[in-house]
Amino acid sequence: MPTASDAQMRAEETRRLLARAPIIRNACDLDLMVFLHRHPRTLLTSEQLAGFVGYSLNDIAQALDAFIEAGLLARTTQRSLHAARMFVLRLDGPHGEGVRAVLELASTRAGRRSLLATLNARGAHPDPALGLRLVNGG
Repeated sequence: MPTASDAQMRAEETRRLLARAPIIRNACDLDLMVFLHRHPRTLLTSEQLAGFVGYSLNDIAQALDAFIEAGLLARTTQRSLHAARMFVLRLDGPHGEGVRAVLELASTRAGRRSLLATLNARGAHPDPALGLRLVNGG
């Protein structure tokens, strides 16, 4: 049975991992990075990304801009009337190692829960319920 000291050690490890990946500042950043990790080359609009990840378009746009500025994500320029752009995840840069460690932890239910608890404790998280919207499949 897990003890209080086990939980404290896990929380401290989670804080250390997040400190190595300062680009992940809130739940939206984490969920978007997990989505992009699962789909490292994706052709979508920002609106579609917001719908798939479940956050507001503004929160997704801020996260995308931060990831691009950090060199973790490339976005193609628009060359047609299509609003969709190719997003390519790049974890080989200076921030990539820390992000990979966070993504590894986020791949488990308990790890994601620990990451979200730590991010929420920081107080810098958008409310995901505000960004959720129903997407009509038809």
